[in-house]
Amino acid sequence: MKILHRYILSLLIKNFAIGLSTFVFLFLMVDFFDRFDNVLHEKASLGLIIQYFLCRIPMMITLMLPVALLFSTLFTFGLLAKSSELTAMRASGVTVVWLARPLIIMGILLSGCSLLLGEVVVPFSERRQKELYNIDIKKKDKKGGYNQTDFWWRHGSHFYTFDLFDSRTNTITGLSEFDINDNWRVIKRTDATSVNWIAKGLGWNMKNVTEYHLDTEPVIIESINQIPLPIPEIPSDFYDVRNDPSTMSFSELRKFIKKLKRNGISTTQYLPDLYSKIAGPFIIVITGLLVLPFTLIPARSGSMALSSLAAIGIVFTYYAVDSFSISMGRAELLPAFLAAWSANIVMGIVALVLNLGSEAPR
Repeated sequence: MKILHRYILSLLIKNFAIGLSTFVFLFLMVDFFDRFDNVLHEKASLGLIIQYFLCRIPMMITLMLPVALLFSTLFTFGLLAKSSELTAMRASGVTVVWLARPLIIMGILLSGCSLLLGEVVVPFSERRQKELYNIDIKKKDKKGGYNQTDFWWRHGSHFYTFDLFDSRTNTITGLSEFDINDNWRVIKRTDATSVNWIAKGLGWNMKNVTEYHLDTEPVIIESINQIPLPIPEIPSDFYDVRNDPSTMSFSELRKFIKKLKRNGISTTQYLPDLYSKIAGPFIIVITGLLVLPFTLIPARSGSMALSSLAAIGIVFTYYAVDSFSISMGRAELLPAFLAAWSANIVMGIVALVLNLGSEAPR
């Protein structure tokens, strides 16, 4: 690596570290004051509070990586331009593409780190922080905060539905089980007034059960006081946390989507989120390249503030385009893959045009 490249890279890394630590700290402060009333009201212990905010950090780092690189690029190249060092480099025949090499290398490495965090660390930390906040701090499982109604799922040829799940008592009300044959005819129906969770290893127990054997003539009806319900689900599987894409890695979300497809459930709303787990981290590289041309302006006009505002405005346009395209994908107005990548494609083209334009003589 050239001496100038090492010099620029060292400045980028230093400014990136300052920016990332500052933004993550500010994010933590905002989240702390946002949750402060709830934490104080529930009288959570200091240990729980520390665990919660530690679990928030991986997601915050992932979200702040593009912003931190934006900050680093603006300050590194902007100050080089302001001090005329960039002018001296350009006067010696250095091109913008040559100057951008350390930025591109750093952006690619950060994108890889973001992918790794999103696949390994973030899903676990997000599940854990939601459990800490909702179960240990707010105690939603004891207050019925995880109640669900009109819920249904499938295992093989068995379909299940219930009227209500009460997380305070881990009780299912109004359960119906349908056993389907190969011709999609219901051969047996089982209704239970209530289903109670016994314990791990013992599972669920149905009460006031009525079984309808529909494959016989006449239909046989049996009434049973109580029998076990042999399903693998535990109470926490009915909590809404489990269906949040942010709590799943790419591989976990893909398995979840396949499971939904097997159960005959539409997966449209999840596909854009699946592809965006791969597309999202690459905005880090694009962010740096979008900002770079604007850092050259102070070398000519001396207006670093205006160029910084213009760069930030364009970068935040990415998030608007991305949110819009993801929404279009969930509404099936765009293919899911295109919805996830369209913001990267559009802003990547903008970055390419801006950088090529900055090479033109002034």
